[in-house]
Amino acid sequence: MARGPERARLRAGAIAAPAGVRPDQRALVRLSSSLRDWLLARLAEEAEAGRPALWLPVAVGIGVAVYFAAAREPEFWVAVVAFAASLALVVAARKRFVALGLALALAGVAGGFLAAKTATLRAEAPLLQRTMRAEVVGRVLSVEPRQQGRRRVTLAVERFGAMDDGEGPRKVRVTLGAKPAFSAGERISLTAWWRPPDGPVRPGGYDFARVAYFQGLGASAFAPSNVKALGRAESEGFLSDAAAALERLRERLTTRISTAIGGPEGTVAAALVTGVQGPIPQQTEDELRAAGLSHILSISGLHMALIAGTLFWLARAAFALFPAIALRWPIKGLSAAFALAGATFYLALSGAEVATQRSYVMIAIAFLAIIFGRAAISARNLALAALVVLVWTPEAMLGPSFQMSFAAVAALVAWFETRRDRPASPAPETAAGRFWRAVTAACVLAVMTTLIAGLATAPFAAYHFHRVTPYALAGNALATPLLSLIVMPSVVGGLMFAPLGLDGVWWDLMGLGLSGVLAVARAVASWPGSERNVLAFGQGALTLFALGIVWLCLWRTALRWAAVPILALALALAAFPARPDLVIDAAGRSLAARGPDGRLHLVNEKSTSFSGRVWLAADAAPAPAKRAAGDVRCDDYGCTAPLAGGGIVSLVKDARAFDEDCRIAAVIVTSLKAPPACAEMAAVIDRDALDATGSLELTRDGAAFRAVSARDPAGARPWERRGTSPPSEEALRLVFAPKAATPTPVRERPVDPTDDDEAERAPEDDPASASD
Repeated sequence: MARGPERARLRAGAIAAPAGVRPDQRALVRLSSSLRDWLLARLAEEAEAGRPALWLPVAVGIGVAVYFAAAREPEFWVAVVAFAASLALVVAARKRFVALGLALALAGVAGGFLAAKTATLRAEAPLLQRTMRAEVVGRVLSVEPRQQGRRRVTLAVERFGAMDDGEGPRKVRVTLGAKPAFSAGERISLTAWWRPPDGPVRPGGYDFARVAYFQGLGASAFAPSNVKALGRAESEGFLSDAAAALERLRERLTTRISTAIGGPEGTVAAALVTGVQGPIPQQTEDELRAAGLSHILSISGLHMALIAGTLFWLARAAFALFPAIALRWPIKGLSAAFALAGATFYLALSGAEVATQRSYVMIAIAFLAIIFGRAAISARNLALAALVVLVWTPEAMLGPSFQMSFAAVAALVAWFETRRDRPASPAPETAAGRFWRAVTAACVLAVMTTLIAGLATAPFAAYHFHRVTPYALAGNALATPLLSLIVMPSVVGGLMFAPLGLDGVWWDLMGLGLSGVLAVARAVASWPGSERNVLAFGQGALTLFALGIVWLCLWRTALRWAAVPILALALALAAFPARPDLVIDAAGRSLAARGPDGRLHLVNEKSTSFSGRVWLAADAAPAPAKRAAGDVRCDDYGCTAPLAGGGIVSLVKDARAFDEDCRIAAVIVTSLKAPPACAEMAAVIDRDALDATGSLELTRDGAAFRAVSARDPAGARPWERRGTSPPSEEALRLVFAPKAATPTPVRERPVDPTDDDEAERAPEDDPASASD
């Protein structure tokens, strides 16, 4: 018989149970009630600490993602009405806490959608719709050195062939040789083949066309000729002249630093100061990537923090030398202002790429917090920085730089918050004990920051680059001290003394530090398994990874552990992704086919080409030593390869191959227009279909092949080139199937050992040249 407290507890449970609940269900009711009370208590704790406000940039990011996921371009008025309606809901729900939170979240989503649409309209510019040869006259905006003496030149177009003003692209990019000499602010003319920016080489991959659109680039060139320097352009105003002067300073500094230091160290040093990465040898890039150190080549949070931190420390130390200033003036705030000014100059000098802009925003908010007497490192400052970046450059959210940097910083801030909440242990009584404690704390800090940042960024690196670096922790732990204590302080010294001509010793010191960094990269890259490919997984797994990391980092109470099942589900989805049977490039000139052995084989594609490397990396396959392998057969008319599950795929290069290949192949891929009768016997993917879909991934579904396309055939976004003809019915349905039974014999074609498809291909067929 129950007595005392136990009887009271049972009576309370009986009273709380709804009417009609059977006795055997009362325990479940009490459990759900307790769980609800616990959840409400934790939410109240989070609300009291102001944590729900940190989810506003997450809501804005969701709105940005929804905009870019749309198959068709949304109307601007729809975005405005949705945002206005969400604000009206906020006003209506202002007196209800839960309703207000939901209304604010909806307003954030609508605001992100509107910001993305506004950015698209702001970047709108003419886009070249077809490949054409034309003479272009333009003003040089930037000159970036590349390997083997080449230069990547960005031009503001004054005249594009015979097009009228406003019809041709406003900004173009071309890669030229070392002659003739010219610099930013001068005019040049050249004749070249021009093409629209390329879309992704595989669905879901890096979309250069979208990136180029937001950079204002309307075309890129290949096979340039008749290049002429026309002298200095006329002044177009103070801002234009200042930008040209700054670009010339970048050019001189790049040459000065790379020459003073020499070797790979010189090219890496120039990249750390001016952001010019083109001349870095490929082997050096590969070693840095395998060691988990490739992030040092992109001027982002680490570089900004070290530069601004060094300036802040120097300014504060200098002010402290003068007691009259130190005792009367707020030297901490003055030092923050000085460091912020230096960071602003570094932003301009380094080219102000998107990653650098984002890092600058975060540094600026931190220093403004110091100036106004607030905490510099906090989750609120991080949320504010993310909100500024998402509103001003929403397109940056789709790139790996934004995702990896904010994931790393969010994880580190969350870890620092947990450390700050712990009670401080008593200080050692002896000097030796205090020294040992300081050394131990520094080592733990270095290891933990590298480990936490590496774990937070690993899903995004795996999604975008299809590889993981198991030894990144060791590489960063060994190289970061050299970067922090030698390399980046040398940048400050070099830039400060360069106007006096006394910068040589600083570049020598920087080269010494970078020699150590590259030695670490070479050593770590030589370890077995230093770089491993992983299968490409879908956006669903990436979304769950992002949600799990954000959930874990933004909550402070036990609510954060709900991220564990989210991350576990994301890991499960990423571990078992769908693998296509065929990957086809947007031009229809090359493909990769999964053979009966289960491996992806390149067809009419060299392993050294950009698209071939991307396809194999996405399939976690090593690049072969040569192009054709296994049962791939090529001749002057095209190539054939067997498919997993039976049948063959035919890549037709010559129209004379259609008669035979349409009768024996399960799938026909061609850059030509296939005859209508071919679709009666095979699944046909020709020029018209690819014009509508872009690159394709096909997966066998019985006799048919279901496709995933790089773009929606029925829709069009501003950065996508329009097809030359209306999309076919099959392209619209993204199901390619023969209308009759398809025989499966494999035609025996002689292998031509002299066949070299890369030599036959024009430069425009290589997507790698689009980035040049």
